[in-house]
Amino acid sequence: MNGPNPLRGRAAVRRLLHRDPLTAADLVMPMLVRQQPTASPLPTFSLHEVGPAAAALAQLGVGAVKLFAGGATRNPAGGDAASPFAPMIHAIEEVKGSAPDMAVITENCLCSYTGGLCVLTNEGHYDHAATLDTLAAQAVHQARAGADVIGPASMVDGHTGRVRAALDADGHHDVALMPHLIFTSTMYGTYRETMRATPRGNRAAFQVHVSRPEQALGVARRMVAEGADMLLLEPAIHTVDLLGALGRVLPEVPLVPFSVSGEWAEITYSGQRPVNEYVPALLERLRMYKRSGAAAVITYSAQAAAQHMRAA
Repeated sequence: MNGPNPLRGRAAVRRLLHRDPLTAADLVMPMLVRQQPTASPLPTFSLHEVGPAAAALAQLGVGAVKLFAGGATRNPAGGDAASPFAPMIHAIEEVKGSAPDMAVITENCLCSYTGGLCVLTNEGHYDHAATLDTLAAQAVHQARAGADVIGPASMVDGHTGRVRAALDADGHHDVALMPHLIFTSTMYGTYRETMRATPRGNRAAFQVHVSRPEQALGVARRMVAEGADMLLLEPAIHTVDLLGALGRVLPEVPLVPFSVSGEWAEITYSGQRPVNEYVPALLERLRMYKRSGAAAVITYSAQAAAQHMRAA
């Protein structure tokens, strides 16, 4: 063939055939809610800021927010993780009060409440039953506050099933579950520092090693069997292969990769790079996740991406 390909050569034909796989509605914005100001480069919000910020995202067409809110008190028994007055509960209410149609996804975890991922006995040992009871109570309070999707994030055995049973018993049959399928990675550091959520103990014992994709498939099947409606995959950049593999074995389950804080720092130079410089590369990566099988993408740059798409 001499000259341009007829399917790509003319702008009118490209507009007809080459549809963008990514829209603002496909994006989820993580919102890190802090009671005290933080010097972290990651964007954080006070309880008073989170509602207006969610409303602004809704105006841009962003599909959802994923809330993270650290505990006001911390101790080995779980602090205020299962309190109806915990910061997470107030954050959910603030978002729903300002942007009632915005989908709210929560973090159902103890790392910001115990300093670890589980409840400990007086002797300092892992208490599996108490851990599940606390996580279940936390999830119920989140649902009562208006959460649309609960995000079991511990990868503790039985977490998803215990939360599903608790939600159903409290009448929240229509609240979805999106447990986290987490690969061990160095890419969570900025988030953990910001939220003071660096867990004690061997966190990797509950996560999937990057060399064991077959283990990830097994964990995903177990989560779905326990009642998962969706699956969150993190870090997004390290789980692209899983999007295809899981899409083939669990085609009915929406998959949502989380572009975590390390990926945000890489693309934005830890927030120092001008938006107009990094957005083209950001959109390329987000489109890659979508075409690989993502139902939606969680990214700290959701607002910047949505603004760029609106202006284009």
